Amino acid sequence: MLRAKLIYFLLSVMIASIVPMMAAEESMDQPDQISQMLFDAYIARRGMINWSTIAAASHIVAERGRNSGFWKIVFSELQRGKEDSEIGCVRVLGMMLAIDALARDRIRWEKETGQVGQWVASVCLGPEVVKELIDRGRAANRLRVDDYAIALMRARVPETTEFFRTILRDDTGLHYMDETEFYAAVGLAQLGEADGFTWLIKNSENQLPTISKAWPSGVSNHNLDTCSVAALRDLSGEKNLKSKKEWESWWKGVDRKSLPKAHMSVEDS
Repeated sequence: MLRAKLIYFLLSVMIASIVPMMAAEESMDQPDQISQMLFDAYIARRGMINWSTIAAASHIVAERGRNSGFWKIVFSELQRGKEDSEIGCVRVLGMMLAIDALARDRIRWEKETGQVGQWVASVCLGPEVVKELIDRGRAANRLRVDDYAIALMRARVPETTEFFRTILRDDTGLHYMDETEFYAAVGLAQLGEADGFTWLIKNSENQLPTISKAWPSGVSNHNLDTCSVAALRDLSGEKNLKSKKEWESWWKGVDRKSLPKAHMSVEDS
């Protein structure tokens, strides 16, 4: 993760140095050449590219491209159905959806409090993105569906609930992996759905498997029990509960009709 942050910093410095030169050449037909350059070089193709570089480029494209409208280019590429670019597109769109989710939180907070923050929050991606990710996630094999589950977990929108429940029920014959079920459970719990909390509590003492693609921030290891407890703490606000017995006791006293709707702080590989 440290390597990815260093590469992110170096790429950001490089971009800052070339922005003035490229800005004069940009037009309405090419609104974000930097995102296009990073997307073409590191995200939309397979090759011998360091994973940390791909991760750093993905974060930059997600941050820039969401506001610039470049998300439409990424979305169009996903719709082309090219195997080489599919997962890169899903990952970047998921990161963009996560920022949209934070924007909705901020807009809601400003309405409730009457305060206005320094960040001018806006939701940029259209609803067609989530629909496409759900449709493709339903059709994905068990080795690829977790990428869609992560992206939709980041989105935090009610339209994802049945997709996540399908994964937890595991009634499609795909035999979803426990890691995929973890993402589905977090996705449901973030929306205040009881079955997400139930799954996380059930697995709060299961060390295996490890969560390898997207995990709660700040965890000491990626074992399932560690990640499940960290997720429960983020989602419930109960920072001192540790054991499965403590979580089961908490769960018995919670009003299931008004479960907290929070979100898990995510780090990824």
